[in-house]
Amino acid sequence: MKSILIAGIITAYLFTAKDPQATLLLQYKTYMMAQQLDPNGIDKLKKRILDDEKKLPSAAKQFLYKNIAWEFFAKSTLNSYWGNLNDKQKKEFTKALRYSMLKRYAKYFSPDKKFSVKFYKPTDYRSLRGERFAKVTSIISSTSNEAEAAVDFIFVFKDKHWMLCDIYVEGVSKSRSYRFTIRKIYKKYGYNGIMSKLKAKSRKLKKVS
Repeated sequence: MKSILIAGIITAYLFTAKDPQATLLLQYKTYMMAQQLDPNGIDKLKKRILDDEKKLPSAAKQFLYKNIAWEFFAKSTLNSYWGNLNDKQKKEFTKALRYSMLKRYAKYFSPDKKFSVKFYKPTDYRSLRGERFAKVTSIISSTSNEAEAAVDFIFVFKDKHWMLCDIYVEGVSKSRSYRFTIRKIYKKYGYNGIMSKLKAKSRKLKKVS
C-alpha cells in the first residue's frame, strides 16, 4: 500500500508549464516522505533501474521519462553529428543514452542519504536559439556531514511543459565533459562504435552497483 501511495504522489508531480521551482520543491518533499514511509521502496526502485530483466513501475517510468528532456539531451550531446543520423538511429541513440544515464545515477537513490534544499532566487527565464530555458538556483545541504553545494537546475520547455536538461554543481555542468567524451568517441568510431561503448558502459555500471 505504501508503494502504491508513493507512486501516486510521484506521478502527480510531473513538471508542468508553471514555475519549475515550485515543482522541484514538491518533488523534494515527496522524496523525503518516501524515505520515511517506504525506505525499502527506494531500494527496490534502485534495483529495478539496474536490473535489465525487470520493468520499471509505470509511475516511476513516467516520472523519469517525462521530466527529463532525453531527446534534447541526446541532440545536444552529439551536436553537429546529430544530423548524420537517420530517424531510427536517433531513437536508438536517445534510448541508449537514457539507459546509460539512468544506470549511472541510480546509485544516488538511497533512503539513508538525507539532504535539504533551499531556493533563494526566483526562477531565471531566458530564450536562446529559439528555445525557452529556465534556471532554478538552489543550495543542497547534506544533513549527515554538513556539506553543501550550489546547484543550478536547467530546464527546457518541450511538449508544453518544463523538462530537466542539465545540472550545474558549483558552476560546472555535470553533462559538459560527458558530451565532450561522447563526441570524441563518435568522431573516432562512428555510430556503431558509440552504441557499443554506451552498452558496455551500462553493463559496467550495473556490475559495479
